Amino acid sequence: MEKHLIHSNELHLIAPERIHSAVEQLVDTLDMAAGSTSHFDLYRVVETYFNDLERRKEINLLLGIANDTTDLADDYGG
Repeated sequence: MEKHLIHSNELHLIAPERIHSAVEQLVDTLDMAAGSTSHFDLYRVVETYFNDLERRKEINLLLGIANDTTDLADDYGG
């Protein structure tokens, strides 16, 4: 059986439960005490990045992953 891979234009289709589970695995693998505290929430960061196109653009700009001329709307077919 072939595995269906999620592409950048489909990130919003990943169920929140799967995102949460994957972040839990990341936290455990990195021996972190927690994935969220009062000033840090890795769960929310990943979920927002996957589900909110405008926030993803902002995060990418902040990290230097994309520039302001990159239109991520193409990822959603817009």
